[in-house]
Amino acid sequence: MTKKDSDKPPGWEEEVWESHPLMERSHIKHNTFLNCWCPHCDAGLNEGDQAVLEIVNNQGEVGISKIAAYLNVLDQESTLHVDDDEELADVRCPHCRASLIEPGHTCIQDGCKLAAIHVSVSDSKKLKLISCTRPSCRWYTMSDEDNERLILRDSHEW
Repeated sequence: MTKKDSDKPPGWEEEVWESHPLMERSHIKHNTFLNCWCPHCDAGLNEGDQAVLEIVNNQGEVGISKIAAYLNVLDQESTLHVDDDEELADVRCPHCRASLIEPGHTCIQDGCKLAAIHVSVSDSKKLKLISCTRPSCRWYTMSDEDNERLILRDSHEW
């Protein structure tokens, strides 16, 4: 057990275990299948083993992007040419056409806009997954609360 540099005493979690990333703290495999939904209309975004999204490039062209619906698997294909370093102008639900962009939030890696969808593993509660709109960026996040729900619901560690 190590004490972190802080005036605040360590919480019980720090006394029981040191902090580890999600993948080390749970039995969720890096390629776990994610069920995906629109946070606006609740329509399913999965088509086979991919999540299907409508995208808009910086020239205003609209196309379809299919991304692997597996945790940390970044395979994708698109009907539009989008440079790896190009930030998408918009990401939308292909069913209700609502924008999935998170207003007022930007990627901590490169300052790009962020898009959010709902995901779940097996039959767990839908959790909000937020990711960068630049195709080559691998940054994504979810709230601490959703992260803990994912760990507690789907991990056999406890």
